[in-house]
Parts: sequence; structure tokens; C-alpha cells
Amino acid sequence: MNKVPLIEMQGITKNFPGVTALDNVDFDLKAGEIHALVGENGAGKSTLMRILFGVHQPDAGKILVKGQEVSIPDPSYAQKLGISMVHQELLLVPDMNVAQNIALGRETNFGSGFLNWRSIFKDAKENLARVGVELDLKTPVGQLSVAQQQMIEIAKALSWNADVLVMDEPTSCLTPHEVDQLFVLLKNLAGQGVGIIFITHRLEEIFEIADRVTVYRDGCRINSWPIKDVSMDKIINAMVDRKIDDMHRKKISNSKKEILRVEGLCTHELDRISFSAYTGEILGIAGLVGAGRSELARAVFGADPIKKGTVFVNGTPVLIKSPKDAVLNGIGFLPEDRKVQGLVLSSSMESNMALCMYDRLSKFTVVKRKERRNLTRHYIDSLKITPPYPERLVRFLSGGNQQKVVIGKWLARNVEIIIFDEPTRGIDVGAKAEVHQLMIDLVEAGTCVIMISSELHEILHVSDRILVMREGRIVADLENQKAKQKLIMEYATGFKKQTEAL
Repeated sequence: MNKVPLIEMQGITKNFPGVTALDNVDFDLKAGEIHALVGENGAGKSTLMRILFGVHQPDAGKILVKGQEVSIPDPSYAQKLGISMVHQELLLVPDMNVAQNIALGRETNFGSGFLNWRSIFKDAKENLARVGVELDLKTPVGQLSVAQQQMIEIAKALSWNADVLVMDEPTSCLTPHEVDQLFVLLKNLAGQGVGIIFITHRLEEIFEIADRVTVYRDGCRINSWPIKDVSMDKIINAMVDRKIDDMHRKKISNSKKEILRVEGLCTHELDRISFSAYTGEILGIAGLVGAGRSELARAVFGADPIKKGTVFVNGTPVLIKSPKDAVLNGIGFLPEDRKVQGLVLSSSMESNMALCMYDRLSKFTVVKRKERRNLTRHYIDSLKITPPYPERLVRFLSGGNQQKVVIGKWLARNVEIIIFDEPTRGIDVGAKAEVHQLMIDLVEAGTCVIMISSELHEILHVSDRILVMREGRIVADLENQKAKQKLIMEYATGFKKQTEAL
């Protein structure tokens, strides 16, 4: 049996301006192995994979593919070497059909410039069959679910005859059932000899899927273990070099004050939504994908039109037709997709944090630059954003630090109600604990926090009260002490009836 690793990366070093992203790092991958890569945001794991895929060039070190030293100048050369990568943000063309997307970059033609559509569709069908999926090849991928699009990305990666498949946060937008399907596929591919590199922040997943786990921290390789020889605590301690303690909440006052009330809210996706939220409370909203959780947040924030219903803030009915109306009424919103809806990636931290403050940071349309810089420095320090440079473009920050910039934007505005939609998606365990603690600090200072999360452990760990949604309606309102993961899932799936909890 050939014991030469599929991939060996030896002594890899990579520097960016002011930052050592990787410092003399090693990594290896065996055929038929699922190798999990974990670490906090900024630990270097994504940079290491971008070097393997030819996006970045190392400053030092060498790469061996099947024992042969290689230089990988760009992603197309990586694909020719049998290395493919499925990115967290899927790189499909929405208006092109399934077959066209799978063939993209490898289109066959008759030598006269005309595409060989028969060959393209045959190739697409064969590669989809390899991942166990049947789809109408003429369907535009923009009309498909995220899970289906991800399967197309994997089929596209395998179409390059990939021996190595890099999966970057592949489960972040999938339902539990879709995650199970993906894991079956990955195990089947590993059984065919494909080596899989699995990057995730959901540490519980690696015990289901991985054969081995390697931990990176601050640009260094910390340790690597067979999954059977390591515990969750050991991995976390290696990742963060500190203990992540459970959070301790002060008891919520019995005289809590209602700050937000929604009555009979209806939109295209929501049906007669009514609930109240209180100061000093974290209100969790749970439910399956498509239950209407994000749609509810967007409606309350004025991002989606309301057909019917009333929103009350501090007991007074308010008319919210736009996000500007919501902000003026003391409501802030951290959207699920922070990169598209929460930030201007091409702008600096300073510009992003001031986005909701220009009415207070300007006079006669002239920006008070000194006040803006002081405000930014204050929240960079208090939120521990790294690197701590106000002029740093936010696209160069890690996911956890990007989320802190969005949070800083609303802290600067001093809103009374903050809605967090999937606040810890795509960020590491250390940054996750910091975001949780920040939410706790906010409610203990009297702010009302509403948190939407697909992670039931997070909902149960952080929330004081939990609303469960199903098919555009609230089907349960549970005190945390009475809520269990099984009970929430029973309401979310319709196993229990709405009248039993309301």
C-alpha cells in the first residue's frame, strides 16, 4: 500500500503587511482521510489552504503532492494537480444552469469554437451521480437550495479528477438533515480514496466526520491527533490557550419592562405574529431553515414590507417602513449575512462604525473626523478588535472581528433593542464566547437583545426565553428553564401542537 501522503506542506511561512499569518507551519493529508482543520479566526488555517490552492504564494517552505515537490502559482494549476476547494461562499453563476456551472473552466468544444453540449451534459450527469444527486441539468442554479448548490460545487470540484477536496465551513448554511446527507457523501468519497480537508467552527462535527484533527493558533501548528485520542476540552484549550468558561447571568428582575411588542404582524412569509420582548432579557428565536425567523427580524427592522400588524416601542405604536425608521426608534439589526448586508467591505473600520452615526457626527454635511476617529478607537479597544487600526479595510479582518465591527456600529448608536441574526455563524469558539458575553453585558445594562440562531445549544445556553417558529408562525413561547433541545425540535417540526405552549 502506498504510504506517501497525498499532500505534505513543510515549513510554510506567510507574511502580510504588519501580520505573520503563518510561521513555519506543517500539514499533511493521507489518501482516504478526512482531516479536520480547526482554530480561531486569524489562526492561519484559511491562509494555509489558500496557499495549497494557489491563491497565495508562501514566503518560505515547500509543498509536496504525492511525494513530488511542486510550485502552485494559481488555482487552475492546483486543479490540474488534483486539488479542489469548495469555498464557504459558493462560487457558482446563478443565471447559468447546473451543467454549465459544473463544466465552467473545462468546457469541451468541437475545435471550431462551438461547445459540445452533449459532452458537457454527459459529464455533468456523471459527476452528479458520483455525489448521489439527481437534478434537472437545465435548471439555473440560482433557483436551487443552498444544499443543492453545495452538491453542485462538490460535483464541479470532483470533475477535475480531484484527489484532494478542501471543504471550508461546508455546513454553515445547512439544516441538520442536509448535514447528515453531506457527511454520508464525504465518507463515501473518502472510501474511494479522496483525501478531504474539513474546516469548521462547529467542533462537535469533527467527532462525527473526521479521522484526524489539527489545531492552529496565531499562525502556528499547535498539535495534531487521531480523533479517537482527543476530547473536546483538549481541542478548545489548544485553540484558544485559555479556558472558555460557562457564562454566569445575573437574575433578571421580576419587574422587567416591556420595550417591544408586535401584534398581528403579517407579511408575504409571516402569519399573525405576536410577541413581546423586555429590557434586560435575551429573547431567543429558534426554528428550522425556512420557518420565518430572519423574515421576522427584517420585518421588525423595516427591511421587508409589513402587510398588516402593529409594532410598539415602549408602549407606543410606531410606523416602521424602512431601516431608517427602525434606527430612529432605537432598533438595531445584525443581519445573518454580515458581509453583504452588515458591512461595506471596501471601507475602513472607521467608516463602517460611523454608518449609523453621521447625523450626530456631522455639521452642515461636514464630518467631524476627530470625533469619528475617537468613537472608532473606543469600540476597537472595548471590543478587542484586532488588528486595532481604524483605517484597516474590513474585508481584511477575520469573521469574528468583522462581526465585532457590526456590533460596534450599533453600540455607537446606543440603540435600546438589538436583533442578532445568527451572531456566531462562521466565527471560532473564542470569538463566539466573546459575542455571547457581549450580549449578556448588554442585557445587564438594560438593553433588549433578540437572538436568532440555528444552533440549539446556543439558544439554550444564552437565552432567557425562547420563541419557536414554524411555517411563518410562532408555535411556542418557552421559559429557558422549561426548554429542552428535544422539546424545541418537536415544536419546530410540528410534532407538538401550537396550543400546548401558548
